[in-house]
Amino acid sequence: MQEVIFSFIVFIIIYLIYWITVILRKKKLEKFKNNTYVRYLQLIYHIDIERINIKSLAKVIALTNSFIISFTLYFISITDSLFLMLLLAVAIFIPLQLLSYHIIGKYYQKKQRSDHHV
Repeated sequence: MQEVIFSFIVFIIIYLIYWITVILRKKKLEKFKNNTYVRYLQLIYHIDIERINIKSLAKVIALTNSFIISFTLYFISITDSLFLMLLLAVAIFIPLQLLSYHIIGKYYQKKQRSDHHV
């Protein structure tokens, strides 16, 4: 139970840091358009960043990254072996990140198509 609470606290802290340092600042939000995650979505899923609400995308990415980190942290915290922690972290983090950004990319592709046809 402690691991769940700790992971939830980590989730909240990471999201709040992202909220304060990126989402609430107009200059940082503008620079966010060149973020690695945004460029990945543009390159792989052909998302037109100029046609979507960048603040909304920043919130989705902040929530996603917070979830990925806290979820990974939860699973590595249930073991005591450092080697197993490292192995679990890689085995969970990378597929979870790829899956999460695939879902985001498909969502924005679909949203972009439906906005285009209206």
